[in-house]
Amino acid sequence: MELGALVVTQGSHGTQQTDNSTLPVLGKTVLDRWVERVQELGINLLSVVDRDVLASGRLRTMVDWAKQGVDQILLILLGSYSDVDLLDVVRFHHEGQHRITRVFDPVGPLGISLLDRETILNSNLEARKLTPVVRSTRYDFLGYSVRLSSPGAYRKLVEDALQGRCDVKPNGVETERNIWIHPTACIDPSVRLEGSCYVGAYARLNPGVVLRDGSSVEHNCDIDIGTTLDHASILPNTYLAPGLWVRNSIIDGIRLENLDRGISVALGSLGLSKRKKPISGYSSTPSVVRNQSLDAASLCAQLPNAADDVGSTSPQVEANGQ
Repeated sequence: MELGALVVTQGSHGTQQTDNSTLPVLGKTVLDRWVERVQELGINLLSVVDRDVLASGRLRTMVDWAKQGVDQILLILLGSYSDVDLLDVVRFHHEGQHRITRVFDPVGPLGISLLDRETILNSNLEARKLTPVVRSTRYDFLGYSVRLSSPGAYRKLVEDALQGRCDVKPNGVETERNIWIHPTACIDPSVRLEGSCYVGAYARLNPGVVLRDGSSVEHNCDIDIGTTLDHASILPNTYLAPGLWVRNSIIDGIRLENLDRGISVALGSLGLSKRKKPISGYSSTPSVVRNQSLDAASLCAQLPNAADDVGSTSPQVEANGQ
């Protein structure tokens, strides 16, 4: 049985919105992690498309795969993270001889579907519609899941991963219990790491820096002398000035999102943070083909009840900065 997989990013619909699937969670983005899990199934036919890419192909890619002999196609609409066992989903679909299987948690659809080739080949390409001969079958998942619908949801995933409450593994070495450091990070001996925390690739923690429980510093960040992070996430390529106290916040370059007050503030004009130049050639993303010929938005809308999937897993983060 040959499998193909189509992973659809959230896309962007405005300058103030962020695709949560591209935010790193302890060294790898949610997109990275879904792609790796698909590859672990032995799926070689894998494509990533952007939801807001407009093109005339629409269903053509999936139909072409089906015509080439692909038996089942796994469709993942990003916008959530879950520990669902994709192999078990495939097994459930195959053993039940289902035509379309959709994954649900207690809240609703998780944006994960498995379609067989006959359903795809019987679709009406001229009308750009995927019309199944039977209704979809429900696969219920009762394990860990979170919809990345807000900055707070992103922070929840970070803290849950640090505490081992989900299957997300930090991209680094566990030097002490729940303290993870990438081997390329540069940490001054005076730095204090208190409680669960993460320091990513090529990050620099200068003298007197303190990371308190639940904090994460992603790759190529520079935290200057005496700054304290308390339940805070610093996104890649960010410099923070000395002597700051950052609590329950997310900082991305010059932008800070404070979760206690629900406000965004610009730090750059105050000289408190800035965007660093990215490291040339650095990437944690697995090798994957990005298909720009498929109108993913149309495809998602044409799946049975797929509007429920899109609506429940298409969150946006606003981080206008501080």
